Amino acid sequence: MEKDVRQLAAVMLTDVVGYTALTQTDEALTLALLEEHAAILRPLFAEHGGREVKGTGDGFLVEFPSALQAVHCAVEIQRALHERDAAVPPERAITLRIGVHLGDVVHRGGDIFGDGVNITARIEPLAKPGGICISRQVYDQVWNKTDVQLASLGKKDLKNVKVQIEVFEMLLPWLRNEIPTQPSANGSRLAVLPLLNMSPDPSDEYIADGLTEELIFTLSRVSGLQVVALTSVMQYRGAKKGISQIGKELSVGAVLEGSVRKTGDRLRITLQLIDTSNEAHLWAEAYDRTMSDVFAVQMEIARSVAAALEVQIFSKPRRPAAELPPPDPKAYAAYLKGRALLSGRHLANIRAAIESLRESVALDPSRAESHATLALARSILTNYASSSSHDTWAEIRAGVLRALALDPDLPEAHAVLGIVLESAWDWDGAERELRRAIELLPSYAQAYHWLGLSLLTRARFDEAVAALRASISLDPLSAVQHEALGQAYLWKGEPTLALQEFELGILLGGDNHAVRMFRALAHLEQGKAELAKADVERAREQADPGDPEIALAYAQVMEALGETRAVEAALERALAANAQSPVSPYLLSLYYFVLGRADEGFVLLERAVAERDYQLVEVATDPRLAPYRADPRYSDILRKVGLAPPNARRRGASAD
Repeated sequence: MEKDVRQLAAVMLTDVVGYTALTQTDEALTLALLEEHAAILRPLFAEHGGREVKGTGDGFLVEFPSALQAVHCAVEIQRALHERDAAVPPERAITLRIGVHLGDVVHRGGDIFGDGVNITARIEPLAKPGGICISRQVYDQVWNKTDVQLASLGKKDLKNVKVQIEVFEMLLPWLRNEIPTQPSANGSRLAVLPLLNMSPDPSDEYIADGLTEELIFTLSRVSGLQVVALTSVMQYRGAKKGISQIGKELSVGAVLEGSVRKTGDRLRITLQLIDTSNEAHLWAEAYDRTMSDVFAVQMEIARSVAAALEVQIFSKPRRPAAELPPPDPKAYAAYLKGRALLSGRHLANIRAAIESLRESVALDPSRAESHATLALARSILTNYASSSSHDTWAEIRAGVLRALALDPDLPEAHAVLGIVLESAWDWDGAERELRRAIELLPSYAQAYHWLGLSLLTRARFDEAVAALRASISLDPLSAVQHEALGQAYLWKGEPTLALQEFELGILLGGDNHAVRMFRALAHLEQGKAELAKADVERAREQADPGDPEIALAYAQVMEALGETRAVEAALERALAANAQSPVSPYLLSLYYFVLGRADEGFVLLERAVAERDYQLVEVATDPRLAPYRADPRYSDILRKVGLAPPNARRRGASAD
């Protein structure tokens, strides 16, 4: 009996609009048009790498190796039919709806089955006559690789599909006149471009950067408005791109751009709001203020933008600006400088940010935002360089609790408290605080990111993927966000999806040793050891080749290529390095588990627990521990760390 084969594929379903009615009116004409339609479509399937699975009477089920090939084929089909229909009488027109989805399919006897097919069949009817609808899974792969604009139709409840699926419409140019124009086809999404520094002193650029982020946070509190995160908009600093192009790339309906000029204690802020669909100016204003007026100015700007976009302003105000004492100008400047430095995330920048934020807190201890951002910076430094940092989690916790005492509804403070609670292995508390931050600030991309990583630590793979996708929708050009989603897919057991995200991360400028190492492991899981070797060698070039995590991955790859004792030799080197400088006991344990020496591995895991090794965040999910998950000692480790055994179904598992 032939065995079923399960794999990831892009699935297209086409359907002739009005087929049943046409059959009843003129059966002979219907059959002739179906033959002509097949003659047009089949060469296009082949041209784009599609495999015709079967005909459906008035359409086709087609499988493609990639989402991008499927989308390009769908566009060319509709283009060809549009050009054909323009030259024939209306009664001879051939009008299709097309749906495309990326998901699991089961191959059986030349046919395909499974969720990938079922979801495609539910998406296709949502397309307009002559149009194309794609799923969120397809959108994530093609949003920056197609010239056709994409507009979200929202999350849909699809028949016999347990979870909601976000569906996107492809705005085909020749259908543009049939699509209602509105300032908010993506009007609920806004991008604040980096403000230009027009100050006489170039070193004042941090003022422009800091105010850009402050405006993003303020506008994110407008009800019904999604605001793209700082990481993505910073990609456009100095870019020579038109507003329409930026709107398409970020999928936003409006862009706020402008400049800042600082002279002494005075600021001149000039802003304009532009509709990305036609580059029309929706609103413009110039503000001449002092640094002490800056919070009130941000609220004025938010109200003006909300009015121009016709969205509701602050359904539940967090703290009216009128209730806040004016900030100390020097303290606020130090805060903006610290915030701007922190966005770089390099170790030297983080240390400089901490010093600037400490100065801000010392000058004006009444500002919750300064305490929260300082706590965030210290938590990042502790995770990046715990061996060299004198900061402790107890001190960080005290700082964030001070912020919450000053402002109980500060989203950033709740998010940082979530990070602090994770360090104490209080996973439920961490999730509660991160979800509270998102509730207070729905456009808080970084909170979705942290929530996704926290859920990944707990092996709640599907929820982690959903949270990380939400962070990417708000921060689409962030390499870090795509790398995190790739890791979630890898640990979930979906290396193909993981590789797609790692590739996006690298293309977006995130080519680093971590993403290369993860990509090597994904290739290795697919049995592509040569590709894995290329990536892990690149990782060794980018970091210390003796890094125990990279060294283990390299050894695994070399053994897969036939080099015997590669892991044993790597372990000997790691133990020698450990004698000179302590190595994470969790990472050392992985060497023993890969070698099958479980007793020694569990001794090291117990040591990792005793030392509260930060690397234990991967103990529930790392696939190298999968063979030992039935061992009672493994369950005991998870219990001590406060984690539950992984229960998410892996790819290829039985569907029973």
